[in-house]
Amino acid sequence: MNLKIQISNFKFQKAFSLIEILIVVFIMSVAFLAFYTVSTVGTKYIIESKNRLAAVALVNEKMEIARNLAYDDIGTVGGFVEGDIPENEDVSANGRSYHVETSVTYVDDSLDGKYPSDAIPNDYKTVKIIVSWTDSNGQNQSVSSLSNFIPPGLESSVGGAPWVINVSESDASGVPQSSVHIVNNDVSPVKNTTIQTDSSGYILVTSAPESLGGYHITVSKSGYETVETMDTTATFSPIYPHASVALGSLNTYNFVQNELSNLTVKTADYQNNSVGSIGFSIGGGKLIGHDYVENPVGSGLFYWVSRFNMASTTDTTGSTSGEKEYAGISPGSYNIEMASNAQYKFIDFDPSASPAVLVPGTSLTYTIRVAPKNVNALFVKITDAAGNPVAGATAKLSDVSGSTEIFSGKISSLRGVIFYPDGATPLVSGNYTLVIEAIGFETETKSITIVDGNITEENIQLTTST
Repeated sequence: MNLKIQISNFKFQKAFSLIEILIVVFIMSVAFLAFYTVSTVGTKYIIESKNRLAAVALVNEKMEIARNLAYDDIGTVGGFVEGDIPENEDVSANGRSYHVETSVTYVDDSLDGKYPSDAIPNDYKTVKIIVSWTDSNGQNQSVSSLSNFIPPGLESSVGGAPWVINVSESDASGVPQSSVHIVNNDVSPVKNTTIQTDSSGYILVTSAPESLGGYHITVSKSGYETVETMDTTATFSPIYPHASVALGSLNTYNFVQNELSNLTVKTADYQNNSVGSIGFSIGGGKLIGHDYVENPVGSGLFYWVSRFNMASTTDTTGSTSGEKEYAGISPGSYNIEMASNAQYKFIDFDPSASPAVLVPGTSLTYTIRVAPKNVNALFVKITDAAGNPVAGATAKLSDVSGSTEIFSGKISSLRGVIFYPDGATPLVSGNYTLVIEAIGFETETKSITIVDGNITEENIQLTTST
């Protein structure tokens, strides 16, 4: 019997030892994982610290090169302050590639007055150098340095004319740090430079060479629409033609640059259930100019027609979601129309307005409301004598005897539309009386007939009350 007890104790001790081993292994795994994580993060931190130190050394080196140049040579190749410094340069250092961007601008200091009271606004030069690189996480990093350079004597005119460029949103607020890329191949030396707006969306070029329509400007910023000047032709008049600079006056060019927006076109039925694979056309957005077109062709009659940055195109909503998303597009008015469909009839838009108005920096879902063509339903369009939709009209539907009211107080949409049913229960076929009332109009009463398997459509024109 003692032998059996000893064997049992031995087995228990073996099992207990195995549990202890598993616990130790678990603790060691956690400790090793923590050590590995700390080691990895520490290694990345060390590498990025070395990359940043190399970038700082590089930006200091480039600024020291600028300091050793004669004042007249401090400028960028292709810039408005012409000089010997490359505006953009790729450099390898510390085993990594860096991008060096240099900008040189004249400063009109307020101490001796601002232009035009200060006839020579190029008081001194400011050099800004930005060194950027991509870190091990794929993120953009940068360091920068800024220095002012004073002329050896009194400032003197460098020719050209002062030129102000303003970049603002449609609410007139300035767009800060927007990149303004300016190209002019008609002047000598040619200009090919990028200048950033200040905190007010303002740029002053103190000495721009004279040019008639030779400056091609592109304004860009992350999260904002891109705006650029365009050629003027006999058949196209752009909102922003290529810029000119005239001597002897202050030249000004104003741009409107708005935040990008998101537009989702959705197709749904009158119960707001998604309906997929519905075709539609869309076009609009930012107005970029006007086309001079002959309509009809061969008639000799020409008209100016608005041209937008999104030309009219066809698309289809998703087969399951019933949605089509347009992310990061210019705000503005978008004309959206449902294509002809064998199964569904177009009822209205939600919001009930056309075109769709996309506000800067917002997201809009614009729903095309549809109904199956074989449903027992009533579709009413209410207009005035001129054919304009009447919004806010009140409708009541009852049986011909007037004893059973189907609905009352139903309000027409902005497009003058009333649709029923608005739930899962369709209208019963038969005869009904429809009453339409609207402020400023005579009450309209009409007998209608609902037919099985069809949408009954009624166009009601109201008469102005006397």
